[in-house]
Amino acid sequence: MTHPSASRIVGLYSDKAEGWIADRGPRLVAGEPRGLSEIDWFERFMTALPPGGTVLDVGSGSGWPVAAALIERGFRVTGVEPSPGLRAHAAETLPAGEWLDGDMRTLDLGDRRFDGLLAWHSLFHLSPADQRIALPRILSHAADACVFMTSTGQKEGEVIGEWRGEPLYHGSLAAEEYRTIFAAHGFTPNPIDPAEQDEYGNRWVARRG
Repeated sequence: MTHPSASRIVGLYSDKAEGWIADRGPRLVAGEPRGLSEIDWFERFMTALPPGGTVLDVGSGSGWPVAAALIERGFRVTGVEPSPGLRAHAAETLPAGEWLDGDMRTLDLGDRRFDGLLAWHSLFHLSPADQRIALPRILSHAADACVFMTSTGQKEGEVIGEWRGEPLYHGSLAAEEYRTIFAAHGFTPNPIDPAEQDEYGNRWVARRG
């Protein structure tokens, strides 16, 4: 049975949008206790994109620091975020981006396709069952040549953390199931190198074309 905190995720970030903006901060994380830093992962992602390419950021939050870093490098970002407060902050502070109301479990942008897809620190807030719905929806918006980056747990299951006095849900599929879903959409992911991962989970950079 899925932990009840899974159904609270959108409400949690909606109710505490200002707290998340303050806690997340405006910059990518430069260092990790072990493994590659957030900056390192995003450098890999951005290097794989064509100059001025399009990026779909699913679970884009406030736009900071992820979309802001992409926009600064000249990429065209479309963010999808269900929290009104976070989405409004992105629209106000990053007018160069496109900010859409939406949930990755029901994502449908028609025939729009993107050079890059992101579900960074967002997909892992869904239950395993919901990830099986959301991940194919995200990958269906890939251009013929595309790079996808996401963060996941290391094995199938749930981990319940705590943030600002409330339970914070995290879910994951097994690594092999992620690989299977990637392959079904023509993506080849990076191998999982323990030396590159942090203590919280796996980082994937999957490429197509």
